[in-house]
Amino acid sequence: MMGMSNFRHFSLKKIGLYIIFGFFLSGPAYAQELIISFNLYVIDKITGQPTPARLEVRGSDGKYYVAEDAVPIGGDCTMSDFPKVLIDKVASVEFADRVSFRNPYTKTSQFYSSGQSLLKVPAGPTVIKVYKGPEYKVIRTEVEISESNSKKIVVYLDRWTNMPKRGWFSGDDHLHIARPTSDFNSVVSKMMQAEDIHVANLLQMGKVEDFTIAQQYAHGPASYYQEGNHILVAGQENPRTHFLGHTITLGAQNAHFDADNYLIYRLLWEKTEKEGAINGFAHANFPYGSFIAPHDGLAVVLPHDLLHFLEVLQFDRNGYDIWYDLLDLGYRITPTAGTDYPCGGQLIPGHERFYTKVEGELTYPKWIESVRKGRTFVTTGPMVEFYVNGLDAGQEIILNDESIVTIKASVTFDPTRDDLAFVELIQNGVVVDRISRIKDLSTIELAVEKPVSEASWFAVRGYGTRVDENPFADPVIFGTFEPTSLVHSGPVYVSLKDKKGLRKSERARQVAREFLARLKDLERVLSKENLYYLGDDLEVPDIDAVPRYILAKNREALIAEINVSKDFFEEILTP
Repeated sequence: MMGMSNFRHFSLKKIGLYIIFGFFLSGPAYAQELIISFNLYVIDKITGQPTPARLEVRGSDGKYYVAEDAVPIGGDCTMSDFPKVLIDKVASVEFADRVSFRNPYTKTSQFYSSGQSLLKVPAGPTVIKVYKGPEYKVIRTEVEISESNSKKIVVYLDRWTNMPKRGWFSGDDHLHIARPTSDFNSVVSKMMQAEDIHVANLLQMGKVEDFTIAQQYAHGPASYYQEGNHILVAGQENPRTHFLGHTITLGAQNAHFDADNYLIYRLLWEKTEKEGAINGFAHANFPYGSFIAPHDGLAVVLPHDLLHFLEVLQFDRNGYDIWYDLLDLGYRITPTAGTDYPCGGQLIPGHERFYTKVEGELTYPKWIESVRKGRTFVTTGPMVEFYVNGLDAGQEIILNDESIVTIKASVTFDPTRDDLAFVELIQNGVVVDRISRIKDLSTIELAVEKPVSEASWFAVRGYGTRVDENPFADPVIFGTFEPTSLVHSGPVYVSLKDKKGLRKSERARQVAREFLARLKDLERVLSKENLYYLGDDLEVPDIDAVPRYILAKNREALIAEINVSKDFFEEILTP
C-alpha cells in the first residue's frame, strides 16, 4: 500500500481528470503564515484508539487552518463533454490538490483527519470542532495555544447511540469517487470512516457515449475493500438520462454498458439481476415533471419485476410520494438514501444515508441481501426502531382474518443537532397517527393498536430541523424552508389470508391510472411527428444527453416496452 507522500505524488502525476468538487475558500493558511505546531489526536472513547474524523480548526486570527497531513479528498462529477459547462465547475481540482473544503451547511472550512494530525496555528485561543457522522456527538473545544503549553492535544469522541451494536450499519448508495487503481482504497476508506459510513457505494457513472466518469479499477468482488466494519465497493449509475431517469445498480459481478440499447433499461437490468445485483432509481426527491425525476422511467420498467430499491432521500429532500405509489401497487421496494457526492454541490458524504439491518458480521454480500429484503431506514440524523407485532422493516405478518396489530416506534436523536418536531404513522400512504415532541425530550415514542381489514403496509416518518446547520445552505437545491431533519422507516407488510392483496385495492387502481397516463403521453412524445423536437430536447444538457442516432435506433423498441407496460396497468384496472 502506498504511503501518503507517494499517494499524493501518484495522484498528481497519474490522475489528471479524476477531480473533485468545486467550492472556493478564502484559502486555508499555509505553513509560512503559521507560528506554533501541535499534534491533534482524535480518540474514540469506546475503543481508546485514534479514529478518523472531520475537523474544523479556527485560529485566534479567525482563519481556518488545515492539518499538514490532512487526508486527501476526491470525487468526480465531470459529466459534460468538453468544453466544460457550469455544472461541471463543481469539479475543478486534481485529487490531491485539495485537502479542505467549504461545508455548505455550516459555511466553514473543514478537513479530514486520520485520527492524528499535525497543525500549525497562531498563538492564542483556538477553536476545534470534531465531527464523525450522526451517531457521535459533535465536540467543540477551545484551547489556548502558546509556546509554553503542551504540543499534544487530545479530543475524545463519544457516541450518543451505537447502531452497529444493534446490527444496523449505515450506507450511502450514491458516491462518485474515482478509484483508477487499488492504491486509492486506503485513503478513500479513511474519508468514509471519518463520516462513519459503513458501506460506501462508489458509482461509476455513464451516459450514451461515455461510461468512465468516476471510474473504478474493478467491479464485483475484486472491487471490495474492507477495514473493520467499513466497506468500499464499486457500483454504477448507468443507464442515466433526463428522459427516463438515472438508474443505480449495486452488487453486480461486472460493469454493464449497452450504448446501442441505452433507452431500454430492462435489457441491462435483466443481466445485472442474473448476477445477484439489485437495481433502483436515483433522485426520487426530484418532483414529478422536474429534471431527472424518475417517474416516467419507473412507469416503463416497473412491470418487469426488476426494481428493488428507490433512493428516496437526497439533498435534504424526500421523494416519499412516488415510493408510496409503488408500495400501494403491491411492490416491496426498499427505501435507500444517498448524497450524489460531489455532484450538485453536496460535499458531505453520508449527509443523507440509510441504515441496513445485518445479522452477525458485516459483509457486502450479506448487506446486499438485507437491502434486497427491505431491512432499511433512511435518515439525515435521527434513528428509528419500528415494530408491528414484533416484526421490523421488510418483514411480513400474515393474519388469518381481520385483526388488530400492535405498533411500536421509537425515534431518538441528538438534540444538539436535530430538533425533531413529530413522528407520523403511515398506513398505505395515509397518515393515521401523529406524536409530537414534548418537554424537550430526545426521544419520540409511539405505541398504538390499529385494526387491519385489508392488505396494508405500515411505516413511520419524522420531520424537524437541523439545528447545527445553516437553513440557507447553498446551493439552492438544498432544502431551504423545508424540513431538514428527516427519518423514515422501511415498511412492515400485513397480509390477510384468502383476501385480495394491495394490487387489487382502489388505491392501486388510482396509481395505475396515473402511470397509464404517463405511458400514453410518452407514446405521443415518441411519435414520428414529434421526433425532431424530441431530439432537440434530449441532446441537451449533455451531462446525460441522448444523441439523435440512439433515439432513432431505440424508438421502436421503447414504444414496444411502453405497450407492454400499458397492458400491465390496464390489467390492474380490469374489474
